[in-house]
Amino acid sequence: VQSKYFIITGFEEDYSRLASYLDSGKAGLAVVIPKHFQRDIVLGKRPAVQLLVDGVDGNSAGVSLGYITDIVQQYQERLIEHSPDLSLQVKNIHRVETEPRFWFNPNLESKLYIVPGIIALILLIITLFLTSMGIVREKEIGTLEQLMVTPIRSYQLVIGKIIPFSILGILEIMISMGFVYLIFGIGVKGSLSLLLFESSLFIISTLGLGIFISTISDTQQQALFVAWFFMIFAILLSGFFIPIANMPPVIQQITRLNPLRYFIVILREIYLKGTSIKDLIPETVAMVTFGICLFLAAVIRFRKKLG
Repeated sequence: VQSKYFIITGFEEDYSRLASYLDSGKAGLAVVIPKHFQRDIVLGKRPAVQLLVDGVDGNSAGVSLGYITDIVQQYQERLIEHSPDLSLQVKNIHRVETEPRFWFNPNLESKLYIVPGIIALILLIITLFLTSMGIVREKEIGTLEQLMVTPIRSYQLVIGKIIPFSILGILEIMISMGFVYLIFGIGVKGSLSLLLFESSLFIISTLGLGIFISTISDTQQQALFVAWFFMIFAILLSGFFIPIANMPPVIQQITRLNPLRYFIVILREIYLKGTSIKDLIPETVAMVTFGICLFLAAVIRFRKKLG
């Protein structure tokens, strides 16, 4: 409890309730201390402490296990030091056994952690670049000016532009899921409909950003540069390469403005844990908020551009 390596998120007497902590991501590690732990220590037995580790991120799981194992070792050393009988030190009967179990990724395979993130990156690249450059191309060849004289409103024009790219994005993620299953043997443990729903929310965000970029760009080269700029920062602040918990506090707060951060978490949760929407409410609310804000910003900017 006094260790600087861990933050205690709760204590439970019911073993069955531990699953909710790991499923929801509220905790990354659970220590199960047997009922008669102290009695076994006094009697000179070797009690076993079970360690339940969230194995989605294999690297973090390995580090967590290393820290908790070291803490248990220090506890054993203190028991021996305070033993009144020196013979106990020789026999080392105070040894505490640890039984680690990795949930969701028993073999700590890195591909299970990386592949869902790659799916999110591919979806970001395709929807962002195609939308921003596609609309700018229409401005270059003059077809956008022809639409200006029609009686349709700006939001209707924006919706008409994002529908084809939305369909393309959904097809892309379904194709990616197929390749992931065929090549890596990784299937979706959760709800496929939930995954597609969350993907649609992310697509709305990226398409809104793509349209916004097209309104501040006059050429395809400009749109490509601006989209690339946004994409690089989105990837770096998504937690794909560097865990967000390892970033400086200020940067951690900035990552809250990144839709890709939430979408990667959602994909990993649905892919590896089979998480339901009730455990993804914070991420889903964030995705809906970003989708609405970016879409409205795109419509407003597009209206001014047409004017």
